[in-house]
Amino acid sequence: MDHAAQDWKNEARRILRLAWPVVMASLNWTLLQLTDVVVVGATGTHEVAGFGGSRAVTFITLMAAIGWMSGVLVFAAQADGAGEKHKTGDVYRQSLVLGAMIGLAGGVMLYALAEPLLAMMGVADAVIGISAEVARVMALAFPAQLILIAASNFLEGISHPRRVMVVNLMTLPVNAVLAWVMATGQFGFPAWGAYGAGLATAISLWIGAAAMLWAVRHVPDHAARNVRGLSAATLLAAVPGALKMGQFGLVPALASGLELAGFSWLIALSTKLGDVTSHAFQIVFATHNVTFGFALGFGSAAGVRAGNAVGEGVPQAARRRTLIAASLAFGVMAVQMVFLLTFGGVLAQAFPAGADVHLLAAAMLGVWAPFILFDGLQVVFMFALRSIGDQVAAGVNGILAFFLVTGGLGWFLVQQGFGPYALVWGSGAGMLVAALLNGGRFLWVTSRRS
Repeated sequence: MDHAAQDWKNEARRILRLAWPVVMASLNWTLLQLTDVVVVGATGTHEVAGFGGSRAVTFITLMAAIGWMSGVLVFAAQADGAGEKHKTGDVYRQSLVLGAMIGLAGGVMLYALAEPLLAMMGVADAVIGISAEVARVMALAFPAQLILIAASNFLEGISHPRRVMVVNLMTLPVNAVLAWVMATGQFGFPAWGAYGAGLATAISLWIGAAAMLWAVRHVPDHAARNVRGLSAATLLAAVPGALKMGQFGLVPALASGLELAGFSWLIALSTKLGDVTSHAFQIVFATHNVTFGFALGFGSAAGVRAGNAVGEGVPQAARRRTLIAASLAFGVMAVQMVFLLTFGGVLAQAFPAGADVHLLAAAMLGVWAPFILFDGLQVVFMFALRSIGDQVAAGVNGILAFFLVTGGLGWFLVQQGFGPYALVWGSGAGMLVAALLNGGRFLWVTSRRS
C-alpha cells in the first residue's frame, strides 16, 4: 500500500472513531423524540398532531440555539489541535456561560409566547391548545438543554465523543418509561397524552445535563484542561469569551433557526392537510431524524478534524480530511436509502397508527428516501466550513436551501394541489440545494487556500 493510500486509511479510521459515538448520541436523541411519537400515537392521532404542532416552534428555537453554540466545537478543536489543553478549559467555561444565557432567554420566550408563536407558524387552531401545552413544558427544560449541548459540543471538540454517547444512551430508557407512564396514564397517573410525553422529555433533559457535566469533570486529562475550575469568579471571567463565542455563532444561529423554520412550516402545513397527513409526516420527520443522526456524526467528525488542522497550523489539510468524511457519509447514507426504499412500508407500520396513515407514510418515504444522500454531504461541508472560519457563508447557504427552497417550495406545491407529497418534495429539494451550495463553497475556498 502506497503512502497516500495509507494516509487516507488512517484518516478514515480517525474520522470513524470520532463519528460513530456522535451518531449513537444523535440517534439517542432521535429515539427519544421517536419514543414520544410512538407513545403519543397510542393515545390518538389528534394528540400526535398536537405534539407535532409544538415542534413548529420548539425545534426552531432549539436549532437556533444549537447554531449559536457552534463555536464551542470549533474553538475547542482548534485549541486541542494546537496542543493548548489549558485553553480548552477556558472554552468550556465560556460555553457554559453562553449556554446558560441562551437557555434562560429561550425558555422565557417559549413559555410566554407559545400560542402567538404557534399561530404565527400557521399551526391549525384545532391543535394549537395541545401544542402550546407541550411547548411550555419544554420551555422549562430549555436551560438544561443548552447546558447539555455546551458540554456535549466541548467533549466532541476535544475528541471525547464516547462520553457524550454514554450519557445520552443512559437517558433514553428514563425518557421512555416516563413518557409511557405520563402519556398513557400508568400507575395511577392521568393520561396526559402529548403533554405527558413533553414533561417526560423535560425531566430527562435535566437528568442528562447533570450527567454530561459530570462526564466533562471526569475526562482523563481534566487537570491539564482545568475543567473543574467552575467558581463564580472563573465563570464571571469567562463572560467576555462567551460573548465572543456567541458572536461567532450569530449567523449559524440565524441560519439554523430559519432552516428549521422551513421544516416547521412543512409541519404546520401538514396540520392543515388533516390529521392523517400530519401523523404520516411525523413518521417521515422521525425517520429523517434517524438518518440525519448519521449525517451529523460525520459532520461533527469533519468539523473536529478541520478545526484540528487550523489549530495545527496546516489549514490545507482540512480539505483532504473533509473529503474523506464526505465519502464515508455518502456511503453510509446510500445504505440507508436502499433500506428505506426496500422496507419503508414495514418501517411505517412500526408506528402505532391506522392503515391510512401507514399507507401514506410509506408512499411519502419512497419519494423522500433518495434525497438523504445529499443531506449527508451538506452536513459534512457545513461543519467543515464553520471550522475553517467560513461560518457566514455556510449560514447563508442554509437559509437559501432550507428556508427559501424547503419552506417556499413546500408551500407553493401545497397551493398547487400536490397534497402530502408537496411536503417531501420541499424537504428533499432543500437537501439537494444545500449540498450543492455547501460543497461548492468548500471546494472553492479550500482550493484558494491550498
